[in-house]
Amino acid sequence: MKTQLLAHRGGMGRAPENTLASFKQALADGADGYEFDVCLTQDKQPVLIHVDFNRDDIQQATGCSIPLNRLTWQEVQQLTMVTSDEPVAHLDDALRFTRENQMPCFIEPKADTPELLPIIVERVRHFEVVHLTSILTFYLRKHLLVDAKRLEPKLRTSAILINPMANFLKAAAAIEADRMILGWSRINHFALYNTFTRTVTRQVKQLQTNGVAVEAGFIQTAKDVAWAIKNGVEGLWVDDVPYIRNCLQEI
Repeated sequence: MKTQLLAHRGGMGRAPENTLASFKQALADGADGYEFDVCLTQDKQPVLIHVDFNRDDIQQATGCSIPLNRLTWQEVQQLTMVTSDEPVAHLDDALRFTRENQMPCFIEPKADTPELLPIIVERVRHFEVVHLTSILTFYLRKHLLVDAKRLEPKLRTSAILINPMANFLKAAAAIEADRMILGWSRINHFALYNTFTRTVTRQVKQLQTNGVAVEAGFIQTAKDVAWAIKNGVEGLWVDDVPYIRNCLQEI
């Protein structure tokens, strides 16, 4: 089974996150898909900037101290991503890239405002990339995944699960998720929990037997890679595709 390598924010370890440059780099690096964050400007244009959920502070991403909900798309076009000359991308830029390269994309809505998800779905339909698109968010925001499938039943959905004690299959079935992502930052608490219970390995197999893909991330070390492969994980969410590919080859 080929392990998929999925570029987090376009592969933020290789190029400025959430930019066309990062998507092009992910493609050149041979990534199997790429992810990006979407939020809305004052005039309801979907743009690609990482923000905290339901927040409009874009200073860390762009250096701009004005909240996004007070900026129009015309004003946002004057901004660049921090420490680079890369402009802020529009959702249409990413979906056009997906269509032209037939590269799967994963969209994380950064708010649950009534306008955002319908706008995303409308643009995905417009570019005719429903079959290449997955809506992604943390399981605690699972209502967004349910709403996405209600708006467009052919959309795939990916849920990031952070509780190793959860019933993985029950959680996936409750929202008809196509993918479950075992999510952690720095310390792999799924590995720690599995050391004592062995339930994570069993639950991963249960998901796969029921047609739910299982991915993990963020994968940053060779140790993370080895654990994921040992436990049958099918996809790895990474910031640096070539580095993690080298880890895979060594394993």
